[in-house]
Amino acid sequence: MKKLLTIIFPVLMAVLALASCAEKEIVVYTPENAVAPVLDAIPEPDGSYVLVDGETFATLTFSAADFGVKTAVRYTAYADIDENFSSKKSLGNVPTDTAGITVSGLTLNNALISLGCEPLQPVQVYFRIEAEMMGESSTVGTVAALISNTVSASVTPYNAEKVYPAVYVIGAFCGWDHTQTAFLFSYAEDEENYTGVVDFGAECADYGFKITGAANWDNGNWGTGDMTSTDPEAPSITLWDDGGSGNITNYSSFRYYNFHFVKSSLTLNMIKGFNSVKVAGDFNGWAADDSNTDEMAQIRSNGKFYIDLDITAAGSFKFILDNGGTWIGTGEGENGVGIGSGDNIQIAEPGQYRFYLDLNDWDNPTYSLSTADYGKPVGGGDDPDPDPDPDPDPDPDEPVWGIKGDFDGDTGWANEYVMTEFPAGSGIWVSAPINFAEGNQFKIQYNNWEAEIGAAAAGDTLSTGVVYQGLTSGGSNFGVSASQAGLRKVVLNTNDNTVYILGWGVIGAVAGDSWGNDLPMLYDAAAGTWTSAVPAEIQGEFKLRWAGQWSTSETTVPDRGLADGASFAVGAPISLKQGGGNINPGENVGTYNMVYDAANETLTLTAAE
Repeated sequence: MKKLLTIIFPVLMAVLALASCAEKEIVVYTPENAVAPVLDAIPEPDGSYVLVDGETFATLTFSAADFGVKTAVRYTAYADIDENFSSKKSLGNVPTDTAGITVSGLTLNNALISLGCEPLQPVQVYFRIEAEMMGESSTVGTVAALISNTVSASVTPYNAEKVYPAVYVIGAFCGWDHTQTAFLFSYAEDEENYTGVVDFGAECADYGFKITGAANWDNGNWGTGDMTSTDPEAPSITLWDDGGSGNITNYSSFRYYNFHFVKSSLTLNMIKGFNSVKVAGDFNGWAADDSNTDEMAQIRSNGKFYIDLDITAAGSFKFILDNGGTWIGTGEGENGVGIGSGDNIQIAEPGQYRFYLDLNDWDNPTYSLSTADYGKPVGGGDDPDPDPDPDPDPDPDEPVWGIKGDFDGDTGWANEYVMTEFPAGSGIWVSAPINFAEGNQFKIQYNNWEAEIGAAAAGDTLSTGVVYQGLTSGGSNFGVSASQAGLRKVVLNTNDNTVYILGWGVIGAVAGDSWGNDLPMLYDAAAGTWTSAVPAEIQGEFKLRWAGQWSTSETTVPDRGLADGASFAVGAPISLKQGGGNINPGENVGTYNMVYDAANETLTLTAAE
């Protein structure tokens, strides 16, 4: 017997018609009589939930939804840091209400990273359940989801690289071992499009492989079939989901391949094949032949390429494929690179660096440099050559400033939000992000209350970008107003004993830093401009960003970069736009006073004396 499902909505009423070969039954669906699921409160511990990879965050339990008609239902759990769920992230779904939805620490941590949350800092997270009516194989799009109540909890994410959904590439190159496979990643998180670079190995004689949906053969076993193209290096082939399908053997001309796999159509597209990835620059004479021995290796678990290099002098470099067959330089976005395009990438300071290049997402490749990772095993682990005589504790006379208060229910003021001096030696200290809530109180302290400074009057509040000049030794607690709620950074200037909340700041290759710290700017309300607190030593690309974050509750993209057609200039206004490109000084590196005109979206630089 075959059932046909038809949904018709006249004004506020929908009619659900179920027909069989024996009889036809008309069922009336009335939306206003439907009952949404009710989500149970999450038992909240003292303080914040601290997420841990490999552990469960919570099981979200809820009552059944009732559409008033007999139908299958899919329940999906969502999380957001916006109570309106404007940027909600899915945490998983189930076809029944009986067992709830178990949310792992990894799943929620990934969601919070996507939402721009700072690691190790508590944030209020909102949860809800959405129930959707299901047809034979998909949701009934004409019937609105039933949305539960909202519950919330304070959650502290851990510091980790975002993990994307993935499929497994398994073959002779990894011994057909699911614990040693390569991966294609769904960077759009649609679990439909997967891309990545597969290394078949320098000595691989058997290029046969398959793709699976999990670390087994029971969740997608995708290989070739009778109708699949057998052409070598075919731009696209269609795979079969059949345990008897053959191995994929089309691609054997190169060591490395970037593939794009479309799950719904089982289409495998070959994007690019190449044999080597090297680094060429001032430090090795820009060699683009076999004399260049600075070849990068691949980390199979994440597909990134890496190499450790000792750089003895400031200079520039590019990545190259196949001994100069393709040069890779600067590109769009933070740490973006352009394949076959772009300018030289600058290294401002000599040192020992690990170079990373990520070509998995061929349309959005990125690079990074790390001094912390130099010499360490890939994928984490201890330093292979630990210092047998580590440095003693820092000089006790060196100032160690921090913020303490009753943030996130910490009535004992035990948690400290440390402050970092930036630029180094400037006397300007910027705190880690603090989750401000109306009614919180706090003070600034040095070396675990060896000294403390506070407000001139109890409850005084700080302004964004405007200095507070009433700092008092000892002093009273600062207060937090409703308008200050959200993630905030506090700035202390020990040169003139002033304090304020970070607004606009300069971030990038500034004062020996690389996109890690914000040089604060001060606000002139009369002029409507923001001026760098100290002259900014510009050593490479930079941007302006708001509140020391790349995303906030106030602004989805709170950064300012070059407007279309604009370029770096000194003494003349530079046009900026929200989410614009990095501001590249080129050869005009130097120390500048900066003035940002927020109303006109321009940045003016003048050489510092």
